[in-house]
Amino acid sequence: MTLAARILIARAQAASRRAARKRRAELERELAGYATAADRCDLEAALDRYPDGVTHEVRSILARQYMTAQETRFPGALRGS
Repeated sequence: MTLAARILIARAQAASRRAARKRRAELERELAGYATAADRCDLEAALDRYPDGVTHEVRSILARQYMTAQETRFPGALRGS
């Protein structure tokens, strides 16, 4: 493979990673809007209608946001002594 081809592939991969990060950041911001317990329950009920393979990214983001919120509410509660 030529150097030019390798550079082209590396640039395409970098652009793909940037686009994926941007998409995920937008999804995280949108999901942060589901702040109340009722909102989250409604969203989780909707997610339950789909296979985990389709919803795993959304569920992962929601779980991380929930854990972050819990750490903020109870500082040190999840940390070891």
